[in-house]
Amino acid sequence: MSGPGGAALIAWLADREALRDLPQRYARAVDQRDFDALDALFHPEGVVDGMRGRAEVPAYLATMRATPASCAVSMHVLGDPLITLEPGADTATMDTYAVVHQLERVQPPHDDATMGMRYLDEVVRTDDGWRIRHRRVELRWQRTTPRPA
Repeated sequence: MSGPGGAALIAWLADREALRDLPQRYARAVDQRDFDALDALFHPEGVVDGMRGRAEVPAYLATMRATPASCAVSMHVLGDPLITLEPGADTATMDTYAVVHQLERVQPPHDDATMGMRYLDEVVRTDDGWRIRHRRVELRWQRTTPRPA
């Protein structure tokens, strides 16, 4: 087995754990509509290719702040991210699957929705830790369920 050893191995493992936190922190922030927490996850010069198209991070976050919630409650349930990180590198990639539940949707159709999502992230190390520099969001599938009467 080749790879980092000693202190380099510990640093690599610490970086991987910090990277594993990013999608989880995103899920909680977006579900709670905590825009300050979301802002801390993205590189200010980054780009998001999301469900509403392509936007630079400041514009993406401004749109999120200005857009009313589309549902009363959401929950992102994430799979373990597939992380590509070379020892000592300042960049990495992550591929994270998610199932997103949206209950009591505000906009028509008012049915609840469950979506299979994929987040493809390029991340970069900054003085403040790892930040998402580019995110591509893929909607893999969607199912709606009528709201109980």
